[in-house]
Amino acid sequence: MSLVDQVLPIFLLIALGVISRLFNWLDDAAVAGLRQIVVRLVLPSILFLSFVDMELSRSYLSIVGIVFAVCALSFAIGWPLVKRLYPADRFTPFLTAGYEFGMLGISLFVGAYGAGALASIAVIGLGHELFIWFVFFAFLIAARDGSARPADLLMGFLRNPVTAAILAGLLLNMLGVRSGQLEAIAGLGAVIKTLRFLAPMIVPAVLIVVGHGLRFDGADGGKVVRLIGLRLMIQLPLALAASFFVLGTLCGFDLRYQVALFTLMILPPPFIVPLFMPDKAELAGERALILKVLTVHTLASLAVFAGIIAAFPTF
Repeated sequence: MSLVDQVLPIFLLIALGVISRLFNWLDDAAVAGLRQIVVRLVLPSILFLSFVDMELSRSYLSIVGIVFAVCALSFAIGWPLVKRLYPADRFTPFLTAGYEFGMLGISLFVGAYGAGALASIAVIGLGHELFIWFVFFAFLIAARDGSARPADLLMGFLRNPVTAAILAGLLLNMLGVRSGQLEAIAGLGAVIKTLRFLAPMIVPAVLIVVGHGLRFDGADGGKVVRLIGLRLMIQLPLALAASFFVLGTLCGFDLRYQVALFTLMILPPPFIVPLFMPDKAELAGERALILKVLTVHTLASLAVFAGIIAAFPTF
């Protein structure tokens, strides 16, 4: 498959999302509903099927630990820098760490490398999800409410459809159960087949949603560029070191895991940041800024990802 054949479908689907907004084929309410379908049904389906059938290895624990440590390190470096630069901003510092794994990372990686590549980025994503729920989310809730209770964080982690699907898949896998065995059980077979129907929706649904949300009016352009530039100055060196030196040279993991981690670390910040901001008039400007950063960074991530595919067209 040529580079154009790998990259162009991704950009065409995103362009379709942009066109659907410009021609009002999909309004904001429809896209919000589609996003909920992705987060609550499609993404959990593909992750459950991946983890339940994955060939588990104890070495994956080191991948999870490395990803968690890199996420924490980028947060420790970036958060205080932005806080020092923009002390009046409560939520902008959160743009320096975390990655939009669910709504963008999986769809890009699977869209470019095929469904067979899902397992590698799923393992990478597990370390990221642990960081998001027990570190990033704790600070985000504390910024919103003044404090974050550990019990609430744990319940949020367990109730989240994505993490619940990962944990369910891992548990069944460790018990020796595979999706084929579940399909052979009356009743459960229909459930597994339904999950298999939902899973292929991940690439088109997510990329159309992403394209629909790409909007930028040019205001605060300088600050947007500075924030993205600062994030990339932190993330790109860390991504190179963690992916190709730590995972590859030191730990000896296959290239697919190295590319998966690098892909994760060039993604934009988590799209949940503006969703957890209080609905207050004094935060309207900061919310608008964050949405612009997410939009422009998504475009920058797509450009870098095209470069990744050019450098590593196959594993």
